[in-house]
Amino acid sequence: MTKYWRHITIYLIFLLGGMNVAFSQELESLKKVEILDDLGDVSDEFKESFFEALKQRAITNYDKAISALERCIEANPKPIALYHELGKNYLDLKVYDQAEENFKKVLEEKPKDRYVLELLFEVYFKQRKYKESIEVVEKLAAFDSMYKEQLANLYFLENRYDDALRVVDELIEELGIDSYRDKLRKKIALKINNPNSQITRLEEKIAENPKKEQNYLNLIYLYSQDNQADKAFGTAQLLLEQQPKSQLAHLALYKFYLDNNSADEAINSMKIVLASNKIDIESKYKVINDFLIFVDKNPMYESELVEVTKIFSEDSGSSKVFTEIGNYFYGKDKKEMALNYYERGLKDNASDFGILRKMLLLQLDLKRYEKAKAGSELAIELYPSQPILYLVNGVSLINLNKHEEAIDILSIGMDYIIDDLKMESDFYAQIGEAYLKMGDLGKASEYKERSFQLKKKS
Repeated sequence: MTKYWRHITIYLIFLLGGMNVAFSQELESLKKVEILDDLGDVSDEFKESFFEALKQRAITNYDKAISALERCIEANPKPIALYHELGKNYLDLKVYDQAEENFKKVLEEKPKDRYVLELLFEVYFKQRKYKESIEVVEKLAAFDSMYKEQLANLYFLENRYDDALRVVDELIEELGIDSYRDKLRKKIALKINNPNSQITRLEEKIAENPKKEQNYLNLIYLYSQDNQADKAFGTAQLLLEQQPKSQLAHLALYKFYLDNNSADEAINSMKIVLASNKIDIESKYKVINDFLIFVDKNPMYESELVEVTKIFSEDSGSSKVFTEIGNYFYGKDKKEMALNYYERGLKDNASDFGILRKMLLLQLDLKRYEKAKAGSELAIELYPSQPILYLVNGVSLINLNKHEEAIDILSIGMDYIIDDLKMESDFYAQIGEAYLKMGDLGKASEYKERSFQLKKKS
């Protein structure tokens, strides 16, 4: 079959490459290659129909390809490759029952044909036949452990949560944890109403291999979901006893310390987590978020929050963390601190209008006019219909003594104001200010008056 597919691939490359050669010439050339090895001794009529089927499939004429293959079957129904081809054409036509029937014929002779199993899985999955899909993917998992991710999802869809969790744990043991597997595991664990069997399984695994960190973490999570906080905390401490340098243990411990108002221990654990290169940025973000909630209730630890964030580097993918801390200080009206963190988080938030708006207004409040001017110019390119950006730019230009430029940009920005009398009033006020600084008292008075009248209406 391998040789068959290799030669078919050669054929398709020539066919799809737009070669200006008649099909009969291509067929004659291909006959010189032993393309029909797997088909056995077949007639010329068979060969013609077979290659006609390949040609029609290549140009997506699936019905004609099926007709050609049926002629082959009339001539000789034995070659299994015919049913493989028929199944693929029926699959593309979404005639799933016929596709299934033909793939099963192939599997009767070649039950471990991975590629046909994959096609049969596609047939079942597209029809949402998850039970049948599971039977196929269980076989595919023997070829590649990555199929276990799909298998876990299928078990989940069939409400087989214990099986799903078992398969995910097997996969994590084989390939390690990553953000997707971690989220998948937690999603499944949330559905387990009686975690006792899973808890017992993990306890046995820990007893067998007390140095395996992931088993402790999985057990901690299950205990936490089952409201067994003391057992979860005890398991985290046990992990630290077994692995004194474990960074992952602190990913569990910090939360227990926070909940118990053990601030010093919590901060120590958080510093270890945030400095770790074993822990993903999403987990670190959650740590910071939990600490923000704690600091909001215990503002005396605000300086510790600042200290903890120094662990992050600008290029560590931590923009989300900096932005969240910026939001915290913005809510506390600590403008310098908020602006500092917004600017540090700008790398991944350059197109976030809400953050850009806050940052630009803070720059104005703090008289950072050059930064506000440059930032608003870039923001206008991204959001050309947002009048607030023109207002920020105009105010910055006025304070940089570029009064004519300010009037021009403010006049453009006014065209984007829709039913907002207060904003329109602000624009007139700033245009009046620009004229005042230019010494044109008449124009200044005119625009100030317009601003005043609109303000009364708003």
